[in-house]
Amino acid sequence: MVLDTQRASSGAKPTMTDPHVLDFCKKGFLLLEGVIPDSTNQWVFEYLDRKDTDKNQLVQDKRFIEEVLLHPEVAGVARSLLGAHFQLPDWMANHRLVGPTPSKQWHIDGGSKFERSCNLLQVFYIPQENTLEMGPTLFLPGSHLVPVAREELDHFGHLASQTATIAPAGSVFVTAYSIWHRQSEKTDGSTRNLLKWEFWRTVPPKRDWIVDANFDFAHADYSYTNDYFCGPTRKWQSVLRVAEMFYWLCGKSDDFHVVGGSGWPFSASDPGLWAKSESVSINSRI
Repeated sequence: MVLDTQRASSGAKPTMTDPHVLDFCKKGFLLLEGVIPDSTNQWVFEYLDRKDTDKNQLVQDKRFIEEVLLHPEVAGVARSLLGAHFQLPDWMANHRLVGPTPSKQWHIDGGSKFERSCNLLQVFYIPQENTLEMGPTLFLPGSHLVPVAREELDHFGHLASQTATIAPAGSVFVTAYSIWHRQSEKTDGSTRNLLKWEFWRTVPPKRDWIVDANFDFAHADYSYTNDYFCGPTRKWQSVLRVAEMFYWLCGKSDDFHVVGGSGWPFSASDPGLWAKSESVSINSRI
């Protein structure tokens, strides 16, 4: 069967609102906890447990497409961030671990550009429960917009604010492609499957998710920080990156104008600066 991937995704409905999309711009990932049904999880786990299995056949399997790739919550996120007719994957990886396994190094996947845009999403699906002992993947929130050479991450160990993919069976993690991540140490004797694929954009970006009529672009907080990025004293470094990515997703990158200094979008994230900035009314209207 040859799958018309864009047609297959055409029925997906967006599930994210403006605040949800802005939060994704800040963190670079979101969790859909336990959304895939137990019956599907069991079927996928058994499929992957067969020695003669080809994981790439799953992306062409009607049941997997309908119950996982096009699950309303999974497809709803992809539809919100990538627009209509997003492309389904034609390949899939399974980071399968059996028994105790040492941790791996922090890394970014090949082709990461740290662009303030979103043309593809990286998706992780666990068909079984993931505990701390099972070597869950670690993400560093906010790192998707922080340029780094892959070799510079090799010596990193524990990072403050790292987030583990500890979650019940059927959970799906949707991430920006360039997020920093690694496998943690697996200490138990279980089998852990972690299916990973990508969704791609096929249409120009525009604000066609669930629009929040009360969302205020002028006063929205575009800042983000965590313990690794040195806390509140450096949170302002995220403001321009996050705001620019959000405007790009809205299809309004041509309207993204920054005068610098304490003007918008810095003033939107700090009430103390808001009163000092008159440029916000020019720069932040959509």
